[in-house]
Amino acid sequence: MKDAFKAISKDFETFGAVEREGEIVFERVEAFERVSEERSRYAPKEFLISRNENVLILEDYGKTAVFGVKSCDLKGFYLMDRQILGKDPFYTEKREKTLFANFVCNEPCEGGFCSSFGGPVLDQYDLQILRNEEKYHVAVSQRYDGYFNSFQREDGSYLRDFNDRFNEKMDILPVDGLESRMKWSSALWKDYASRCISCGACNFSCPTCYCFDLYDEGEDRKREWDSCILAGFTSSSAGNIRKDLDERLRQRFYHKFVYFKRSSDTYLCSGCNRCVEDCPVEIDIKEVISHDYSEE
Repeated sequence: MKDAFKAISKDFETFGAVEREGEIVFERVEAFERVSEERSRYAPKEFLISRNENVLILEDYGKTAVFGVKSCDLKGFYLMDRQILGKDPFYTEKREKTLFANFVCNEPCEGGFCSSFGGPVLDQYDLQILRNEEKYHVAVSQRYDGYFNSFQREDGSYLRDFNDRFNEKMDILPVDGLESRMKWSSALWKDYASRCISCGACNFSCPTCYCFDLYDEGEDRKREWDSCILAGFTSSSAGNIRKDLDERLRQRFYHKFVYFKRSSDTYLCSGCNRCVEDCPVEIDIKEVISHDYSEE
């Protein structure tokens, strides 16, 4: 892995997950041994979607390699691809020039539910890395296979068998058919609204949320991250179509589990559990999935 990292670093500006003052953050790294296998608190989507940028100027971005994203992070990028790749020039420019090397978790993380959405070993990847003590099993996409020409080859059965063993340890949530089971008038939405403080933390930490606000500032037109939980998200000159918080919360979950499923044939969630971990009032997205709507 050290040799592969050095070879990739010759062609890419290389970033990695590193521990900094008790937090896992992403910064420029020059050696593979500096890369942490721990999951960052926030999804590293800033490599593709800037928190704030001027959309009147499309910069020429260089090639970037990011080591240490987790499978739930990478799954989020492929979900966003379905909606905005090829449509958003800023996202597309960065996406096509960024190599992601994801670490597969060796054990289920507390609260995580990636197995319910096809994890932790993914079908789509650039470099997918699974450590087994001192050995690394790496699945490489055809685009980057040249960096591993001199390495020992295997048939991929180790990763498949590992995924099966991992999924036996993690409870699979009843996701199938959720888009038909969810209830527009469910009591969940008002219950959540009675607790929610509209901080937007769930959106900002999520690896699949990509909504933004657009405004003019001087001669610039700025785009910045926005949250569907915030009161002004759907405001216009005609008013706000979702004035009440329970309506905005319902929209968040319907987007992930109903609308996106019907338009893209998949759910807009990777099972990372970050939204639960960051929620100060303990709203749990897993409850939305497992709730028995037929009893209401």
